[in-house]
Amino acid sequence: MGLQSAIEAIQDICLTVSGVRAAPDYPPEAANVYPFVACYATTGAFRGGPAGVMTALHTIAVEIHVARKELPRDVAAVIPYGELVAAALLTLPTLSGTVDTIRAGEGITYTFGGMAWGGQETVGWRLLVPVKIQSTL
Repeated sequence: MGLQSAIEAIQDICLTVSGVRAAPDYPPEAANVYPFVACYATTGAFRGGPAGVMTALHTIAVEIHVARKELPRDVAAVIPYGELVAAALLTLPTLSGTVDTIRAGEGITYTFGGMAWGGQETVGWRLLVPVKIQSTL
């Protein structure tokens, strides 16, 4: 288990959502297909515990982007993906065994609206996924 493994699992899960065209393991410089998903760590904490156990509490950002060209059409195209991606992630709370759990008490939070990637204006979702990973020191 590790942070990058969790990110890769999230991206694999996102690729199972119908219509998602790209979800690379590492954020790309620019996007050439939409909708695409970028995933990366945002904040977290490492805590020592009893018997040499370290608990890592991470928040992973999952961004779902659609190119912004005609706002009503673009919003209509991207709006279903927030719920679809969140449901796909919550269905697999250990993210295919890469984390101990999605911290359900905190839930997956989000923002929606104008975004940008690689100099391209986009519209979409930014989901924040809180996870817990425990490991032996």
